[in-house]
Amino acid sequence: MSNIIEDIIYEKLTENTGKHFLDSGGTNNRHWQRNQEKTLQDFINEPEQKFEVYFNKNKVAELIRTVSVFHFLAGNGSQLELDDICNQFNAYNTLEENYADCEINGTKISAWDYLNDYDLNIIGSWNTYNGESDLSQVLQGANLEINDEQYILIQIHGGADVRGGYTDALLFKCSEGIINEYLFEYMDSYELDQELEYIDIMYDYFDNNKVFQGERLEKIKNQLSE
Repeated sequence: MSNIIEDIIYEKLTENTGKHFLDSGGTNNRHWQRNQEKTLQDFINEPEQKFEVYFNKNKVAELIRTVSVFHFLAGNGSQLELDDICNQFNAYNTLEENYADCEINGTKISAWDYLNDYDLNIIGSWNTYNGESDLSQVLQGANLEINDEQYILIQIHGGADVRGGYTDALLFKCSEGIINEYLFEYMDSYELDQELEYIDIMYDYFDNNKVFQGERLEKIKNQLSE
């Protein structure tokens, strides 16, 4: 049985964030279009993180990690919560009206006016595209303090071109501003080396139908460790 956070994130992952003739999505290759082919259960069943092997001339060249944005936001370890402030903001932010002229993106006029009825402090805005990230989709948002409590606004990028194609913002209560307490957004090469012994399956970067386990997996791990 799904929970309310899973339902909300699934709705946003499949939300039509539009098309633009200048983006690279083609006919149906935008994130939201591909996500609409999946059920909520498909997202629940997908691995929290996937490890893919990049081969160069049949030799192991690199290990690439991808974190499911669904599990990062709604899975085990997620720190996202909903309270009355979040529920009311999110309801206002579904209204068919213009976006507010404010410091945070994806916020409708009524939702912004509602937030300003509280003691609001915008700590800072961010976009995962601008830093190191293993997330399967880009996130954009802002960390807030509302009545001295920690909240976070999150938009999911559903388009092809990172400059546009974001969902409207969702507001969550978020302890210490940390979205997930154990599923890290990014691992550097040293952290990946430390993770190797715990990985029990890998995929070919260009063909995920090629799965590496058992003896073949151990050989790949040895080559990556050299």
